[in-house]
Amino acid sequence: MEVTRPGDPDTLDASEVAFVLCVEANRLEPQARLLCESIRTFAGGYRTAPIIAVSPRGRLALGADARAVLESLQVQYVVEPLNETAISYGTVNRIVVGAWAEAHLSSSHLVVLDTDTIFVDEPCFPRADVAVRPVDLKGTASSGDGDPLDRYWARMCAFGGIDTSTLPWLATTIDDVRIRASYNGGFTLVRRDLGILRHTADVFLRSVTEDLRPRAGIACDVFASTGFVGQEASEWWGSSQAALSVGIWARASDVRIMDAAYNIPLHLLTDTASTWPTGLGGSGLAPILLHYHYLAEAEYRAQLGRAMRAVGCASSALRWMEERLGLFQH
Repeated sequence: MEVTRPGDPDTLDASEVAFVLCVEANRLEPQARLLCESIRTFAGGYRTAPIIAVSPRGRLALGADARAVLESLQVQYVVEPLNETAISYGTVNRIVVGAWAEAHLSSSHLVVLDTDTIFVDEPCFPRADVAVRPVDLKGTASSGDGDPLDRYWARMCAFGGIDTSTLPWLATTIDDVRIRASYNGGFTLVRRDLGILRHTADVFLRSVTEDLRPRAGIACDVFASTGFVGQEASEWWGSSQAALSVGIWARASDVRIMDAAYNIPLHLLTDTASTWPTGLGGSGLAPILLHYHYLAEAEYRAQLGRAMRAVGCASSALRWMEERLGLFQH
């Protein structure tokens, strides 16, 4: 795992970075406000970096009050008709917004975040082509030859112009399964001029043209940060991460795996028996970026607090989160 520290020559300056996220007039609205507030509060030297929040579907653009809140946080709000797929897989938003940001922003590096994430300490972003975290569970990843999903990954790689052998092996963070590289899309740092996010969007949209769903025919209903996503979206679940992984290895060579302080999957750590490196005594690793998924909703808040304490969040971050959970009132 790569570790960088503030002031290292290998660390990007705030002037080189822009944060990018999606926001819509639904449950993403309070999530986006929370994320932006967390950047301005806890991100240390990156507190002043540009934040760009994009609504990729005009019918779900924010109202005046929500826009005013973002403006007060010095967030650039953009409405662009980017998601024209007509499929219910909401993660399409992040894919098309990332591609748009890569084409239209000027910062040398972009940090694309899921809206249901928050910073609780200062990050250190490396001067690299890419910085990512592995997926937490095997899910729709492939363990290689003989895996039923390997044919899906081979087709996705073909869309990207690479072979599956280009993808390095890694281990998932929770169930510790050996897989072809698959990265969690909730946190991705990219060097903008490489065109990684645009290539990712091209790979994904080509898969849509072929109706190539990694979970096709599987009866399930994924529970995400906005609630149950439905059968169609569940069949697409994991495809954005496959497209991202292919897009990365088609365009990048310096790919950093960030340490366990980043993109911590709080929803998988609510069991008191669960452990995470940031929560172990004497590890010296403080949590930086939390991925809380649905835990901000009223019925899960006890689990949220328990998980935040388990991974070692400072009392100031715990108080801050508790004070802002009112944003999620129905």
